[in-house]
Amino acid sequence: MIRFRRRVKILPGVQLTLGMRSAGISVGPRGLHVGYNTHHGAYASAGLPGSGLYGLTYLDRGEGARVTHSAAGAFVTTFVITVMVVLIIGYVAK
Repeated sequence: MIRFRRRVKILPGVQLTLGMRSAGISVGPRGLHVGYNTHHGAYASAGLPGSGLYGLTYLDRGEGARVTHSAAGAFVTTFVITVMVVLIIGYVAK
């Protein structure tokens, strides 16, 4: 399978992502961002830059979406949202 993804920096902290099946935009500092793409919708992500470790959660998938629940999924969602709030507050306070 051939995959294609191209990221374009629009402004500091704002990226446009173009792929073969979707396009999206994300906002946030390195290691933490929220965004929207045409394939999955709104999402939030937090990670440790350079480590390859990150958490990703999709936000408001709509009425017809299938939702699965697990302890690990709940932990990742809580972790991502908590880290996002803390880092965004710190980023804005600068």
